[in-house]
Amino acid sequence: MAGNNFGGEMRLRGSSGTAYTLRSAVTMNTASLSTEAVRNQNGKNSYVATLRAPSAELTLEDEGQDMEDILRAGSQDIYIIEEFTGVTHVYVFGRITGEPQSNRENGELSGLMIQSDEYRRVRT
Repeated sequence: MAGNNFGGEMRLRGSSGTAYTLRSAVTMNTASLSTEAVRNQNGKNSYVATLRAPSAELTLEDEGQDMEDILRAGSQDIYIIEEFTGVTHVYVFGRITGEPQSNRENGELSGLMIQSDEYRRVRT
């Protein structure tokens, strides 16, 4: 699908085939650097670029996953597939990182991120 389409059903899986149920919004930080202005004493700005890992913040459904296994898993390609838009986001040589928190009231598993060496966006 062309145009400015967002949302719809999204799927998450690793290159091993392991699939996870996404619960809510996925926030992606796809750039491999961030920049900021630093104000000098002469009133002029300098700009600093900081390298960072492309990443995505995740909220999953708590399906009783073994979080130790997920956090100890080696690096792999991780795919977020947008069924509605025809876009696949590939986090190349990535890992799931973070501090998992399970909300027992609504079944959300939050505090997780994908962090990777490289990011690619593929339109199918």
